[in-house]
Amino acid sequence: MEAVDIEKLNRDNFKSMMNALSMPGKVEKISSLFESSFLAIANTLLYSEVSFYYKGKEEFELIKAITNPKDEKANEADYIFCDELNEHLFNKGKIGTSKDPEFSATFIFKCKDFNGLKIKLTGPGIDGVKEVELPIDESFVDSFNEKNSYYPLGNEVFFLNENSEIIAISRTTKMEVI
Repeated sequence: MEAVDIEKLNRDNFKSMMNALSMPGKVEKISSLFESSFLAIANTLLYSEVSFYYKGKEEFELIKAITNPKDEKANEADYIFCDELNEHLFNKGKIGTSKDPEFSATFIFKCKDFNGLKIKLTGPGIDGVKEVELPIDESFVDSFNEKNSYYPLGNEVFFLNENSEIIAISRTTKMEVI
């Protein structure tokens, strides 16, 4: 069995996630852990002082044992993981407060690929306009823009495809259907 340097893997994945978040719409690669890029992201983000909610079929028990985060309801969790985009779940996520905007939820959604609705992205980290396809519908765009309309309140969203690639949309990003 080949040894894995989990700390280095976490650093590399965190860098990829921050690159994707700082340049919304940019595709970045995630290295897998336990043969899952989804679990690799969870292992990178979770630790004992944060909470999470997970709805899906991945085996989270080992990640919970390694990272020791708090298991919470969706409306209280810091990180919300889901096997597929769920707008109802997205609407439950906390957006922080004016005093503490960092107490918002970050979403990680799995998807088959990034094919879907054509979206125009604008905002910080984007040189003018970026056009992407995302596996979302128009109502998600409306919900996202509404929840993120009172900066610094809002949510960050990561989309992870089956090829271990991510695209992130930050709370400062505006989305428009093309």
